[in-house]
Amino acid sequence: MIVQSHSVDRCIPINISYSRVRKKFDMEMETPPPQFVCPISLTRMQDPVTAPSGITYDRGAIERWLAAGHDTCPVTGRGPLSLADLTPNLTLRRLILSWPNPNSNRHPPALTTPDQPDSRNDECGGPAELVKKLMVAVPAAKADAMARRSMIPRVLPLFVSSCATEAAEKKKSFSPSGVEAACLALLDALGVSADEIRPHLLPAEPGFLDALTHVLVTLTLELQHEDYYSEPTLQRAVRLLESATEASTPALLDRLRPDLLRALTAVLHARRRVPLATTRAALKTILNACAASSRNLRLAAESGVAHEAIELELSLGGTSRATTELVMAVLSLLCSGSAEARATVAGHAAGIAVVAKRVLLRGGSSAAGDAAAVRVLASVCGRGASPETVREMARVGAVGKLCCVLQAECDQVTKEAARRVLRMHAGDWAGSPCVSAYLLSRYL
Repeated sequence: MIVQSHSVDRCIPINISYSRVRKKFDMEMETPPPQFVCPISLTRMQDPVTAPSGITYDRGAIERWLAAGHDTCPVTGRGPLSLADLTPNLTLRRLILSWPNPNSNRHPPALTTPDQPDSRNDECGGPAELVKKLMVAVPAAKADAMARRSMIPRVLPLFVSSCATEAAEKKKSFSPSGVEAACLALLDALGVSADEIRPHLLPAEPGFLDALTHVLVTLTLELQHEDYYSEPTLQRAVRLLESATEASTPALLDRLRPDLLRALTAVLHARRRVPLATTRAALKTILNACAASSRNLRLAAESGVAHEAIELELSLGGTSRATTELVMAVLSLLCSGSAEARATVAGHAAGIAVVAKRVLLRGGSSAAGDAAAVRVLASVCGRGASPETVREMARVGAVGKLCCVLQAECDQVTKEAARRVLRMHAGDWAGSPCVSAYLLSRYL
């Protein structure tokens, strides 16, 4: 797998080996006991040493702590503490070296790579055996915080490497019982947050984002069939993408694959077959991607996100306040930077009407939603608005809503945006039977 670097004119290889990552996963899948884990590195200790406070640390981790200028115990805060105060814990070291028990009957299975399938059955270490290990690990990881923290950095590389292998083989179908699906199930069960994903998002190696993109693009191909209903794997991939894009830097988001925006648009299009929570996660992912990159904003507009967002809001009828806020935020962002998105909203038969209706919506309005909806109207009906768009604003009641914004308890920025649009087209609306001349004269 090769990623093109933008900073240098060469390719940076991603050193992801399926067999190496899987071997490491198999060796570490059994979570070590808490007393074997260093409180600093949260990994199994290699050379345990005990401080005067009675807390045991891995020698390398506590040496780095002291070298950074600290002189107290990291856990208890007692001090002073120096290298001379550390005592090797030989008993614990022997226990760690003997774990897992070499006399145990649970020997690690033989490993095979996807491009070199094993002729033996899956019970001898094939993908099915690995999937079983992943699924068995879910309850233990959810019940033990220490196990959860130590499992995340093991599962992420395995997921990336397996997806890279699938992409290299150019598979056009996704197995819900495969290693990738099992990894997604485990990561979703662990509730991986953006902060936990951030350390694995290296600017030169966007492997995790590429892996999630591969899964989502493959799954959304099946959404084209009307009889297909969203499976949990797709829902998990979208939720993880939301966290991953939230944790990513602008430079990393600027390198997202273009087909990711098309896949997210397909998720919005399949709104009747996808849970509403997954649809909201897709909207948040689009927001994260477009807010940090004008390139992604353009790709989203070209993919038809604005049209699907309007259709989504029409289908919900304003019944979901959280979804309405996200829809308005997405439309506001797209319309502020894309003429194509503005043309989509203006050209949609219900585009301006649905946005205007969400301004000061009785029982479901919010300050953020009102502000975003007003920004959409201000962008669509700006200086470059066509005469038909200006007339449509009057016909669907958008002008009256903007006048109401001026007398409502909205922030000054939102009021100024409404006032600017009203002043700009006051002459066109003054004689319209759809607009109250009293409102225009009073507030302008």
